Amino acid sequence: MRIEKIEVFHLRLPMKFAFKSSQASLMHRETLVIKVTDELGNSGYGEVVAFNEPFYTRETLPQSKELLLKEVLPHLLQKEIQHPFEIHSWPDMIYPMTGAGVENALLDGFARRHHQSIMEIIFDEETQDTIYGGMVLGDLDLTTLLTEIEKYLREGYIRFKIKIKPDDGFAKLKAIRARYPDLMLLGDANRSFKADQIPELLKIDELGLICLEEPLGFGSLSAYQRLQEQMTTPLCLDESIQTLEELMGAVELRACQVVNLKVGRVGGLAYVKQMIEVCRKHKVHYWIGSMMETGISKILHVHLASLKDNYIPGDLSSSRRYFARDVIQPEIVVQKGRIHVPKGPGLGVEVDEEALLYYSIDHRVLD
Repeated sequence: MRIEKIEVFHLRLPMKFAFKSSQASLMHRETLVIKVTDELGNSGYGEVVAFNEPFYTRETLPQSKELLLKEVLPHLLQKEIQHPFEIHSWPDMIYPMTGAGVENALLDGFARRHHQSIMEIIFDEETQDTIYGGMVLGDLDLTTLLTEIEKYLREGYIRFKIKIKPDDGFAKLKAIRARYPDLMLLGDANRSFKADQIPELLKIDELGLICLEEPLGFGSLSAYQRLQEQMTTPLCLDESIQTLEELMGAVELRACQVVNLKVGRVGGLAYVKQMIEVCRKHKVHYWIGSMMETGISKILHVHLASLKDNYIPGDLSSSRRYFARDVIQPEIVVQKGRIHVPKGPGLGVEVDEEALLYYSIDHRVLD
């Protein structure tokens, strides 16, 4: 296919509440949406999910936007693309979230051109028609946490991830476990524990978590190896794994038992597929995260979560939990705890361009 037109929408979406982790608090989500159109008029959409500040990974949204507009997208315009994965060999594809956004847009257009879903293009295996949603709760006070858990249990959610920090993370998780002894529960520390706080981490072992995500704010994969040797709770790596090489290093060291996979963080679906293959080969569990993204990116995670050997339900909840209006139709909806996996061509959903323009603070067109 030949790309004849490219659009970049810089969105700023107000969030319905402040989402807090140990590293940041967000009231708005800025993101970039890329739209590519080929010579036959097929369009595809992808999202660059980097944050404005480098609290999650080093890549930032301003860096991504500059690279896209100055180098990557001019190179793509009028380019003959045999398969979207070929862009990963380009020398200017230096940022993973930027590369993922471009790849995802091309994959959506490529799949629509061939009247196939994205999963049919990438995975030749049976998937589930519906998946369980998973709730992520930020760094809230305990009373609010317990209220929120009760609320979302009534909506059918069965798996809860709690953002924690060293000074009160164990106490919160212990209180939740006492109230809900059978709850599918995990903690996410976002690299907030220091070396002298390891004893506090070891106390978490008594709580029966399904995993503990990214606790360490120091050291390397060898530090995780040493911690995993001391803990029965499975350690889950997220932002520590951005490349296939880093995943292989973690596997070889036995630094974790679980990996959280996010399309943007690892650079695109080409790399997600390779990482899933590595996890399957080495018997490391994987499951699907999310980036507080619009439905353009999140629906890809819904698709991936439909693979039958996911370890646990992913970080996937209704679009309306975060935003008053999403940019896809139909929006992602959790009903009785489950999400329907769309089966149409490409992403399986349509992009609401009126919503894109409504949220846009900058709109560029290359043709």
